[in-house]
Order: sequence, then structure tokens, then C-alpha cells
Amino acid sequence: MYITQLIFIVLLSPVLAEVCNDEISRRDIESRLSTKTPYRAIANLNDKPPVVVEGCRPSRLWSTIRHGTRNPSKKVIKQAKSKLTALKEELLTKEDTELCPKFFENLRTWSFNISADEEKYLVAEGEDELIELAERMQNRFPTLLAEEYDPQMFYFKYTATQRTLKSAQSFATGLFGRHRIREIIYPEPLSKDPVLRFYKLCSRWQSDVDKNPQTFDNVRKFLQGEHMLDAILYVQKKTKLTQLDASLLRLIYTICGFETAWQRHKPPSVWCQLLDRKTMDVLEFAEDLEYYWNDGYGFDLTHRIACPAIQNMFKHIDPQSPLPNSTFYFTHSGTLLKLLAHLGLYKDPTALTYQDFGKPRKWRTSEIDAFATNVAFVLYECDNDEPQVLTMHQERIVHLPGCPQDSDLCSLNTLRQLYAAASLDNCNFDEMCFK
Repeated sequence: MYITQLIFIVLLSPVLAEVCNDEISRRDIESRLSTKTPYRAIANLNDKPPVVVEGCRPSRLWSTIRHGTRNPSKKVIKQAKSKLTALKEELLTKEDTELCPKFFENLRTWSFNISADEEKYLVAEGEDELIELAERMQNRFPTLLAEEYDPQMFYFKYTATQRTLKSAQSFATGLFGRHRIREIIYPEPLSKDPVLRFYKLCSRWQSDVDKNPQTFDNVRKFLQGEHMLDAILYVQKKTKLTQLDASLLRLIYTICGFETAWQRHKPPSVWCQLLDRKTMDVLEFAEDLEYYWNDGYGFDLTHRIACPAIQNMFKHIDPQSPLPNSTFYFTHSGTLLKLLAHLGLYKDPTALTYQDFGKPRKWRTSEIDAFATNVAFVLYECDNDEPQVLTMHQERIVHLPGCPQDSDLCSLNTLRQLYAAASLDNCNFDEMCFK
């Protein structure tokens, strides 16, 4: 009898350990981190040429790239050091939780040692993201992206931030090697760049959208609703914490995201283990709502003001352009989301609201706005046809609304016609942005 019980315990123990220690997998975590998603979670590792058309060759490229994985803001760093350190001490005194022994082992050694002086700095993982992205892009377009730097062929620009500077340098490292990056010529960076950060120059957007409390009505309603309450109750039951609210839960989710993004070769953040897939879905949806209304389709003005970037793209991919063949801009989440909305990508049939949790949606920031998110337009010149354009997002071919949906290429002429009204002919930025 004793031997039978012993065998049963030995057989059962690994199962119990697996259930206990792997309540939420790395994949489940990394696919739900909204704008804190590490690029490795969505990268396209297939670096073969995306299209091969006889008689056509890639000749020009324009790409806008979000900086790689970074540190949190000063505000989040301060909150993590105070609130999560206090939460750690409280959790370590709990004896009746549903948490695993392994969780407490990891929690005891946890500390948050990021200096506020290094807020939003690009981290090592962010450097790797950009290096690897450049290498894959070069493999896809070897005739266009040579391994030798030539200022007549390449143009790089970043905003006046450490994270975009380091992203640009890392990307150049991936193309040319670390020993050559000192040769790169960069224009003077601007904190309010009219192409890379156009929204910083739009006072009407700042007042009517970004600083308008009504912009965040849907987020507030969702945070006060039943789904967020269920998420709070789940974590309360698991931890036996009584002073838990939506604000603290979102902080846990945020630090879960940052620490997991930083740690490619280590287990996910210990804070992620307080959550399950449903709870992370709720927290991710709250982020999606916020970005939808502040940076996406929520207000027409938000995506209309991206027209300077689209104008710049057409200028650079024009077959007759005297500008360098390959242009790379290193910028921010706010730019990429507005640009995607201006292009008409990931638009749901109706506006996203607090009542839409659990419904299928195209607007998922974990997929469309991870760290190192990228959009690229590649011009193909053809022997027996007019110039064609390939559009890519996250290194994957996308079909823009209005372009042929059964072809990966869209003629440059068609593309110009599609964006003539919104971008090329009527980009009255000052009129839109100044009352």
C-alpha cells in the first residue's frame, strides 16, 4: 500500500508542479502585452524575398520604424519602486494564497533597480530587435540594401530621443556591421519633427484629442465595468489581497510587460504569474481602447494629420526622385498608429467601445504596435509594366484598401489616386491643426 501511494505521488508531482508553475505560458503572456509586446513575439523570421515578379526589381524603399524595447517612463519607475515593492512585502506575509512556492522564491529576489535618469532608454533587447530586423530586411532586398554604407543610397533619421537614436544605430549595425556605424550621417534630430512626430506640432489634436477627457470615456467605463471587476476579483482570490484596484492591476500588468520584454533568455516577470489569460485579455483590451481613441480611428483628426508622412513617402519612392534609394525613420508608437489608421489598416466595421470586450477585432496593439513595429513601402520598377509598390507591416505583406486584394503589388499610380484626396492634394496641416 505504501509503495502504491508513493508511486502515485511521484507520478502526480510533476503534473502538480506543471499546473502550479506554468499557470500562464510565455507565449500567452507575450501575445497580450499591448504596446509593451517584444518584437520577437510577432517578428516574421522568413527573410526570403517577399515577391518575385519576372522583369520587376525593388529600387526604392521607405520605412518608418518604432524604437525597440525600452525602459518605462519616470512615472512608472517611481510607481514600481513604491507600490510594487510594498505589494511584494505584503504578499510575502500571506500564508493562505493560491500562489505557488516557486512564485514566492522569485518574488523574494525581485527588485526594481531602474534609475529614473534612464527613463525610456533603449535596452539591450531593443538593440537586438533592430539589429535582427535590419538583417532580415537586407536578406529580403539584397540588391537594394547593400552591406556598404553610401549616403547617396541610404538616409536615416531619428527624433530627439535616446531610444530612437540607439534604434537607428542598432539598425545600421545590422545592415553594415558595428565597425561601420561611425560613418553614418544623420540630420539634426527634432523633438517635434513634422514627418516623424507630426502630432507634436498639431495644437488642435493636443487640445481636442490628447488632452480631452472625453477621449478616454470608453476606457474609464471599461475600467469600472464587470470585466475589470472580474479581473480584480480573480487576482484578489489568488493573492488574498484586499486593497487591489484597477490602477494597481494595470501597474502589475505594465511591469509584467516591461520585465518580460527585457528578458528574452529568462523566465517572464514574476508579476505575470498573478494573472491568467482572461485577466490579461481584459488588461490588453483596456490598452486597445485607449490607443484606439487617442491614436487611431477614434477621431478623424488623429489620423488625418498623418498626411505629411504619407506625402514624404510618395516623395521618396518616386522613380524620378533624386533622394537616396532607401529611407529609414525611427520614431514612436503615436506615429505608427496614426499612420496605420491613415492607411485604413486594421479598421473594424464599427468604432471600438467599452462594450466590445470578447468580440473579434482587428485593432490589437499587441499585434500592430509592438516594440520595433515597422511599416515599409517598396517600389518595384518593371520592364514591361508601370512601377509597382509593395506594402509591408511587421515584415508581412499587407493589402491596402483600394489596392487589388488578389495581388501583392499595387501600381504606384493606383496608390497615388487612393491617397490623393487625404494625403497628396489636401494635406492642409496648418488648417487642420490651428484654429
